[in-house]
Amino acid sequence: MNEFLKKNYQFSDYQIAVLGFMAKTLASELSKLLIMGFIFRDRLGIYVAAVTVMIFLRTATGGLHCKTYISCFLVSFIYMFLAIMVMPMIPVNKVFQLILLFICMLCNYYVGPVTSTVHLPLKDGVVKRVKIQAFLFIFFFIVATYIVPENPYITVGFWVIILHTLQLVAARIIKKGEPYEREIVEVE
Repeated sequence: MNEFLKKNYQFSDYQIAVLGFMAKTLASELSKLLIMGFIFRDRLGIYVAAVTVMIFLRTATGGLHCKTYISCFLVSFIYMFLAIMVMPMIPVNKVFQLILLFICMLCNYYVGPVTSTVHLPLKDGVVKRVKIQAFLFIFFFIVATYIVPENPYITVGFWVIILHTLQLVAARIIKKGEPYEREIVEVE
C-alpha cells in the first residue's frame, strides 16, 4: 500500500504515516463506540444522545487521554455507564440543573481546551474558537433544559456535561506545568 501511494500519488513517508495514524485512530474510536453501543443496546437512543453531547464537548475542549486502547475503553465505558445508568437515578430539580450547567459552561470556557501530549499546542485562534464552541453548545443545552419538559435525553445530556466538565478540570490539574501545556488565552 505504501509503495502504491508513493508511486501513484507521490505521497511522502510522512503523509503515509499520517494516513496510517488517522486510520488506526478512526478504527479505534469506532470500535469503542460500537462495542459500547452493543453493551447499551437496551438504551440505544439514550446512548446515542450521550455520545452526541460528549462528541460536541470532547472535540472542542478535549480532556483526559489514556495511553492504551484498553484503558481508554474502560474509562469511556465507566463514563458512559455513569452518565446513562447511575447518575440519572439522582434526582436534580430543574433550577439546580440550570445552575450547574451555567457553572459547567463557565468552567469549560475558562479551563478548556486540554489537549493530549501528542498534539502541538493550539494556536490562539483555535483556542478562542473551541472555547466559544463549547460555551455556545452548553448555552443552547441550558436553553433546551429550560424549555423542554424533563425527559431521559435531557437528563443524560445534563450528566454528560457534568462528567465532561469534571474530567476536563481533572485533566487541567494533572497537566499543569507540563512542557507541552499552552498558556491559557482569554477571549478579548
